[in-house]
Amino acid sequence: MPLVVHHVFVILNVIVAVGFLVSGLDDLFVDVYYWLRELYRNTFVKHRIRPITEDDLEGKPEQWTAILIPAWLESKVIGQMLQNAVETLSYSNYDIFVGTYPNDEATQLAVEAVRERHSQVNKVVCPNPGPTTKADCMNWVYQAMLLAEQEKGIRYEIVVLHDSEDVVHPLELRLLNWLIPRKDMVQLPVVPLERPARYWTAGTYLDEFAEYHSKDILVRERLTSVIPSAGVGTGFSRETLDEVAKARGNQLFNVNTLTEDYDLGFSLLPLNRRGIMAQFSVLRSHLVTCGFWRKRQEVRQTYELVAVREYFPDKFRLAVRQKSRWILGISIQGWKNLGWQGGFWCRYMLYRDRKALLTNDINALGYLVLIYWLVLLLTQPPDHFLSLVPAHWVWNVILFDTCLMVNRLVQRMVAVRRVSSWNQALLAVPRAVVSNVVNFCAAAVAVKRFVTAEITGRRAAWQKTDHAFPMPEQLRKYRRRLGDLLLKDQLINVDQLREALLAQKEKGGKLGEVLQRLGYLSEEDLLQVLARQSGVPLYAINHLMIERSWLQKLSRQTAEDMLALPVAFSAGAFKVACATPSPELKYKLEEVLRHPVHLSLAGETDLRFAICRAYLFDESSDRLYLGELLVGAGMINRDQLEKALLTQKQTGQRIGEVLQDQGLVSPQVIAAALRAHQLEPVAEAKGSIQ
Repeated sequence: MPLVVHHVFVILNVIVAVGFLVSGLDDLFVDVYYWLRELYRNTFVKHRIRPITEDDLEGKPEQWTAILIPAWLESKVIGQMLQNAVETLSYSNYDIFVGTYPNDEATQLAVEAVRERHSQVNKVVCPNPGPTTKADCMNWVYQAMLLAEQEKGIRYEIVVLHDSEDVVHPLELRLLNWLIPRKDMVQLPVVPLERPARYWTAGTYLDEFAEYHSKDILVRERLTSVIPSAGVGTGFSRETLDEVAKARGNQLFNVNTLTEDYDLGFSLLPLNRRGIMAQFSVLRSHLVTCGFWRKRQEVRQTYELVAVREYFPDKFRLAVRQKSRWILGISIQGWKNLGWQGGFWCRYMLYRDRKALLTNDINALGYLVLIYWLVLLLTQPPDHFLSLVPAHWVWNVILFDTCLMVNRLVQRMVAVRRVSSWNQALLAVPRAVVSNVVNFCAAAVAVKRFVTAEITGRRAAWQKTDHAFPMPEQLRKYRRRLGDLLLKDQLINVDQLREALLAQKEKGGKLGEVLQRLGYLSEEDLLQVLARQSGVPLYAINHLMIERSWLQKLSRQTAEDMLALPVAFSAGAFKVACATPSPELKYKLEEVLRHPVHLSLAGETDLRFAICRAYLFDESSDRLYLGELLVGAGMINRDQLEKALLTQKQTGQRIGEVLQDQGLVSPQVIAAALRAHQLEPVAEAKGSIQ
């Protein structure tokens, strides 16, 4: 090999060693600061502070919240995302505003399909054809939110940013409602959805986000007054956004950057506003198979982070495209637009954001130098190879760099383990190579796009990233589970839950019904928890208050099939009691009743009984039931009948048997009443309410 080539690689070796050292010491400082902070908090702080609970979140009155979502060519995922959000969020006072484009009809139709069923979803059509930029789209969405305020006569006190592929957590809005407006900006962690080990590229997102959102950004929060927004799961107080909009001439999002979320986070700095990263976990339970030789199933309880989850690109090309936008917006456009503002620590964090332009190149050079030395080692005799190795301080630096690299990998493994399994944590080590290659290519593409935009004078457009959305069975994992709520309220214990889950697995059925069947839970307690889980109020049905005109809109067969009954009508909307409230049921009822519907929860036993009593008069006959015959004949009064019906509902007996057991009538009286209405005594069995 020519000597000049060898000298070039020796020089590159020095550059790489020094570059690794500088970057590694920078990362080491963040690691040390984080762990010292954790040690201090665990020793001196945590025992003095009462942690926030789910009850705290649920007990605070809801502020009106607006969720803003930009959507360009998102027809594959936006409908599922919106439907899941509406079904999942444990919150009432919120509206969703989705920005679409006039030349993207498929996305508009997907949003419209959900909007027809759920009034809290609002479609916004930007005036300019897409793609523009996310910032331009979000500015129009924000204006639509302001217009909606005027029309509805409300004020959105919290504004939340999301993307069209996000899986929201049920408690997300409640957590933001608890923290805002005491905090000006709140960022929830972003946790990429876990994929099988073969998805190496997608796995790099899990590694990077886990470390950044569980460690790096917490150090940043402590050292500076602002943190960058991730663009998803970011909540702002309305007062803060009003100040930002006023300072920017009513253009809230900066259209001169591809990372408008990052830029918006830094807009808080001159306003002396502060942002925080919210780390809040809830206890969740799940049935797992344990044991190596003897398999057994146990209920394991783990802490689940309230976070935003989503799938990230699983193909190398798509990952490079997405990360090039981040590098261009954060490292290059951020440098150009934001400069070096703030104090020392703020500038230090800006340096960490922008050093990727250099470190990605140094990482690539490092692999090149490593390959050179390996080839040399394999092709040259040992004595000759050693003579080519320069014996000076560089090798001491490389040794120290190796220690820093080991620390870096350990830190990443620990971070991944916090949000995922040990398998994923171990895979983070080999995936570091994939991550470095992706980031190097992304940095090169970002520089190319920036130079092209500067030369041509054209603003960099919104480059679409293809998104995927989880399947329904995957989404159920991140919803509020009945078992967790029952354990939290101490209505059952872990052993009872395990037994019920095993019985449910073997025989099917709903968990609540299984627990009732096993005698571990009363229907009254179950309904209280189900009402909290579904976010609808409980309703005590009085069938005497139900008007016949309402029943004419809903046949008895339909009411029994849906287990739903209209119980009130006011302001042009029906209140409908049902056993299993869901957005889909609400949509079907609105189609049948041709009026808006507000769902309430009622027990299945109460519902079946109320449906039977409400449809007391057969539409094709004026024949009365036995209880009504006896009241009409003056043999019992209305109060006695109602008490008997309550007993019948609890015991399942025929009404005639209940009245006899209570000593109110005799068999002869029943027979006489039936004969008086030209009915055979056997009709009592048919006419009674079972």
